[in-house]
Amino acid sequence: MDIFDQAQELERLEREAALSRARNASAHGREGPEWIDGVACCRECGEPIPPARLAAVPGVGLCKACQEEMEAGS
Repeated sequence: MDIFDQAQELERLEREAALSRARNASAHGREGPEWIDGVACCRECGEPIPPARLAAVPGVGLCKACQEEMEAGS
């Protein structure tokens, strides 16, 4: 396995871990975004969640900044 294969495997593992954390957060009462005037918004700060994040992590309820803050505190 060369360095590129190792990097690709690491990226895959990080992606799976992020999805797992998102699923666990949903299972613990953090289901989906808060919808304000038809816009998906973060449940913590109320800022709109970018469509790319919603597509990457279906059912996400936190913006990236709030998600990182929550993970840092855990």
